Amino acid sequence: MKTIIKTFLMLLAIGIPAACSELEDDDHYGNSDTVISNNELKIVNISSAEYIKSRSDLSNMDQLFEAQGIYDELKQKGQLSTMLVVTNDHFKAPQEKTDFVTRSHVSDISISPANLENGTRLMMWHGKYVNVSIDSIGLEGNIIDHILFNNGAVKEVVKTSTGYVYVISEMIETPTSLYDFINDLGDDYSIFREMVLASGGKEFDRANSKAIGVNDQGNTVYDSIFIYRNTFFENVNFDMNSESLTATMLLPSNNVINDALADAHQRLDAWEMTRSDSIMKDWILKTSFFSKRYTPAQMQTTDQQDLKSIFSTQWRTNVQQVDTSEPIELSNGIVYKVKKMHLPNNLLMYRLKDFFYYYENCTDEQKANYFKGVNLNFKECNTEVAAWSPLPGVWPYHENRIIRFDKPSEIADDDGFQLDFTPVKLNDDGTVRPWLFPPGAYRFAMGSVQNQGLDVVVTVFADGQEIDKSRTITWGSSTEFHYDRGTTLSNTHPEGYDATYVREVGGNSKAANYDTDGGQMIDELVIPDIKGDGSPVRIVMRISCATWAGKTNVKFHHWCLRPTANNY
Repeated sequence: MKTIIKTFLMLLAIGIPAACSELEDDDHYGNSDTVISNNELKIVNISSAEYIKSRSDLSNMDQLFEAQGIYDELKQKGQLSTMLVVTNDHFKAPQEKTDFVTRSHVSDISISPANLENGTRLMMWHGKYVNVSIDSIGLEGNIIDHILFNNGAVKEVVKTSTGYVYVISEMIETPTSLYDFINDLGDDYSIFREMVLASGGKEFDRANSKAIGVNDQGNTVYDSIFIYRNTFFENVNFDMNSESLTATMLLPSNNVINDALADAHQRLDAWEMTRSDSIMKDWILKTSFFSKRYTPAQMQTTDQQDLKSIFSTQWRTNVQQVDTSEPIELSNGIVYKVKKMHLPNNLLMYRLKDFFYYYENCTDEQKANYFKGVNLNFKECNTEVAAWSPLPGVWPYHENRIIRFDKPSEIADDDGFQLDFTPVKLNDDGTVRPWLFPPGAYRFAMGSVQNQGLDVVVTVFADGQEIDKSRTITWGSSTEFHYDRGTTLSNTHPEGYDATYVREVGGNSKAANYDTDGGQMIDELVIPDIKGDGSPVRIVMRISCATWAGKTNVKFHHWCLRPTANNY
């Protein structure tokens, strides 16, 4: 844009008159002694307020500014400004938020056409930005109809003694963006609001802040522009300020969030498990934003449907309850209020994993009840691989400790063996108690020791009823079931563990073998709701082998149930 305008302003600055063909002294406003005009720019030696008052076709804007105290505030500030106005035939009296609308037309920054660039953002008195867009013709130096402030095309530019007045084609509309909407949420939504805002912050926008002078210390003074930056969202290409965004947001109130947390803790108590509020709130935050616009029919369904958030968390539309009757339209998305939120089981249980060697912590009665063996003699619990950590000081030490049963000398190979095992967990005092498993779907994995040469089948019972059975698994030379190396499954490590990162940082080539789920026995084991009230149940894992195949012992390492997406 710069050639025509910048040259013109430079000539004025150094006191050299421009060519008469470009300038005419035919417009006089108020008590102006000197008025220089061309098709692109008018210059008057009166204030912006006086100029606006002097034009009858700007009387509606004049009355709006007067009524809202804009002129008094300009006088009090005593600084340059930019004012955006429309002629009476384009004026629309604000129906609400009159002060907000009025102040969207005034800025403390006096910005000339020469300093406007495509993408410039001008901070207005209402605390929001007006975006400047310039088309290809405007970039060649033509102002009129080729520069827009938001939706309003420039029709006239007037330089006054107190700044600039731009006459535009439409009053400024400031659409509420996703960020603005969240920032303006009331106290009933303060938990959600603070979760979102706390994940980002304000930063100095150097690229869009213009140098306007030098202070007494010789430092450059900027018309400082600050923007809200949130790398938490930006890392997944989700800019809540961007008008190009097409988003869906779920809005839970404080009551909805607190009720969801209370319900989750109630379930956890019944399961004899714990989960921190921070993890649950993190899920709420991550699951409330989607990168596409969903219709009401998509948000609330009777059929099972999963929507994936921008963070790939799971929102099941036939379980969650959303108010689809009054969606809230934003400039870059749509918002649905959440009526009731269910924190999924697969969030509350990351994975359930424990070890066979807890046998040594059992009382004699517990050993008899929880480790019911046929053709098995207990030999020992033994650490075969010493405790290790791929990143000491960050991840805890983990040992490969097994339980070994020997084949009784009096039985034949073809008699095989069977172990009815009730999973137990270790208490803080070293005692054990049976695991309680919430109803739902799990991936079932195990670990033993490689090269045992045994073909095993695991049958799972709940309340004495068989609920599933594995295929025949050969514990051979493969490392799939060797301790808990888990060489074939994905998503198999402890929560938060990144094997690639740990290997790079710690230099441990075995980082991927650390504390995995093990090898898959059943891809989806469904534990039924025995009592019909969602209460957890004990299960029994029957590990059977039809023949000892010439072997003299068998070793067991661990079991693991990881909730699947269907355990919601």
